[in-house]
Amino acid sequence: MPLGDTALRQKIQQQVSTAYLQLGYQPQFVELPSQRRLHLLREGDIEADLFRICQLDDTDPALQVVPVALDKLSLNAYSLSAVTLIDWRERHDLLISHIRGFKMAELQDFSGKRITVANDEQAFGLMLQGRVDIVLEDSRTAESFLDTAPETQVVWQTVADYTICHVVNQSLYPLIPALSEQLALTTEASH
Repeated sequence: MPLGDTALRQKIQQQVSTAYLQLGYQPQFVELPSQRRLHLLREGDIEADLFRICQLDDTDPALQVVPVALDKLSLNAYSLSAVTLIDWRERHDLLISHIRGFKMAELQDFSGKRITVANDEQAFGLMLQGRVDIVLEDSRTAESFLDTAPETQVVWQTVADYTICHVVNQSLYPLIPALSEQLALTTEASH
């Protein structure tokens, strides 16, 4: 499950759960790291991912994005120095960290060295220790993490905005039209 136990995840879980219940299914939600969820989804070991970016790779025949925008996320670049964020994409000298399997960050092209880690604690920990220059993370997750370290002065820059959607594997393809309709109704009701 993405984003840990946040208000956004809870809201989307409620929307998705309601949609499945309306179709006669009882969904079960399991919290797993992003890359592991994606692997299990591709292998058919789980049938759906609560949400991923709607811009998920269209070349993957094992996955289908349910075409209903559930919400939006902003990808930001975080640093301890505003100077570091100047032209950061073109700078070869920077170490840039993000969570392994975090598609929003993986889609970003930059000249620096990419350092992938297991979680936000590692990503931001490396930055706070001066071992990486920039962390790429969605704004909601980063804000909740950085709220635990209010004495730290972190600056940020918006990198990209992404729409998020529910994603299913092949076993649920036949449900996509009905699921889209139900998600549209539950999403409308929650706004």
